[in-house]
Amino acid sequence: MNDNKRILYNTAVIYVKLILSAILGLFTSRIVLQALGADDYGLYSVVGGIVSFLNIIGTTMVSVSNRFIAVELGKGENGNPNRIFNTVLSIHIALAIGFILIGGLVGTYYVNNFLNVQPGKVSDALFVLYVSLFTTALSVITVPYNGLIIAREKFTFVSIIELLHLSIKFGLVLLLAYSDGNRLRLFTLIVAFVSVFNQVAYQAYCHIHDREIIKWKFNKRKEEYKSVFGFTGWSLFGAVAYVGKEQGAALIINYFFGTILNAAFGLASQINRYAMLFTKGLSQAAVPQIMKSYGSGNTNRSLNLVYTISRISTMIMLIISLPLMLCMDEILVLWLKTPPEYTTIFSVFMLINAVVAMLGAGFDACIQSTGKIKKNEIWVSVIYLSILPIIFILYKLGMPPYMNVVVMPILTLVMRVMQLFIMRDLTSFSIPTYLKRTLFPSLVVIVASSIPLVLLRMVFGHSLLQTLLFMLVCVLWTVLCVALWGVKKEERQRLLAFVSNKIKK
Repeated sequence: MNDNKRILYNTAVIYVKLILSAILGLFTSRIVLQALGADDYGLYSVVGGIVSFLNIIGTTMVSVSNRFIAVELGKGENGNPNRIFNTVLSIHIALAIGFILIGGLVGTYYVNNFLNVQPGKVSDALFVLYVSLFTTALSVITVPYNGLIIAREKFTFVSIIELLHLSIKFGLVLLLAYSDGNRLRLFTLIVAFVSVFNQVAYQAYCHIHDREIIKWKFNKRKEEYKSVFGFTGWSLFGAVAYVGKEQGAALIINYFFGTILNAAFGLASQINRYAMLFTKGLSQAAVPQIMKSYGSGNTNRSLNLVYTISRISTMIMLIISLPLMLCMDEILVLWLKTPPEYTTIFSVFMLINAVVAMLGAGFDACIQSTGKIKKNEIWVSVIYLSILPIIFILYKLGMPPYMNVVVMPILTLVMRVMQLFIMRDLTSFSIPTYLKRTLFPSLVVIVASSIPLVLLRMVFGHSLLQTLLFMLVCVLWTVLCVALWGVKKEERQRLLAFVSNKIKK
């Protein structure tokens, strides 16, 4: 299988996994809420939030491990993936120890002094904290193995393991509903067990298929540790800024408008998150190819992938988001019956922001491939966090609650423009080529698909059957526009040939 077909195949695998994961995840969350009750479910969320914040480092390190290992693999005979793997693994072991020490001290102090729970629940909260910290530490140690598997583009294996993980969790959660013991502690142990299952599976796979790469040998080269630490620090800086933007906006909304608006914002974020997951499938499959091509010196192919992935990701996001945006009122009523005020406008503008973000879906991987991420992370963080003082001032001036989501796409556009110039300085990235191959075709499809559908929506009915029919029309029309103006002839032929071969098999 050549590299381009591998991207198509991995994308298909990721999408199947995402659909099944979303279904299992929604049902599991519903059962857990019913089994634990609102109080224990909230307690788990609050205490788990402490660990989730620490886990930002672990999540960031997945991309770091993937980047260093993928680039090293791309060097072929000139690379030494074993030395790089052991460098990253040593750093992760140190991070895991730090998680347990810092998380244990800070978490225990928080639970004993600030957590608003009934006195009898403090011991349960500490149990959740310690088990979650132990599980997180194990996950951090496993990150290099996960990074190696992703760098090897073994997405089928990853998808199978994640679906098994969710299926086992779903089955155990069903048993939770019939338990007479302490369900909160039992659920915590279930989450820990399925997490350890993932980690054991990843390590076992690497021991079988990449024994030479993961063979332990301590790396004494300080300059390589310095390189990985420097990359990690700036990646972490950007990740913390992203989380700060999300949580800060929620706090400011709460300060000015109360919890009802927080509920609307949270529901809109959930819709946006699911839409983004399906769109990121393509870019996730292409990231190792972008990095490997750059690492092997084939920068032309790496940049060609950036142009293509950014354009195709925008098309996919448009196909998903247009029906949602034009039928948001009906969808929210069907899902929630009585959605909080402003949920619709929050959701619509978040989806617009997602479309804008997809115009640069391949940018981050391209910049990470160079290893010179300091400038990008600083500017991205500044732009992310600038929304906080902007919306605070706007709310002080009496602007409506939805101004925060109106500002979002503007700042995202500024960020993508900034990244164009950063990539031009770091690589042979061509802004005119990007405009010709990515931006202009995307804008043509956006205009050609959205204007007729907006006009059609004005005359279409709003019953359930009519809404479903209109959403089908939206998808078909947008796909037609993409096929006519958003996809090249050779790309259509390649995709049709790939699908045809899979059907024959």
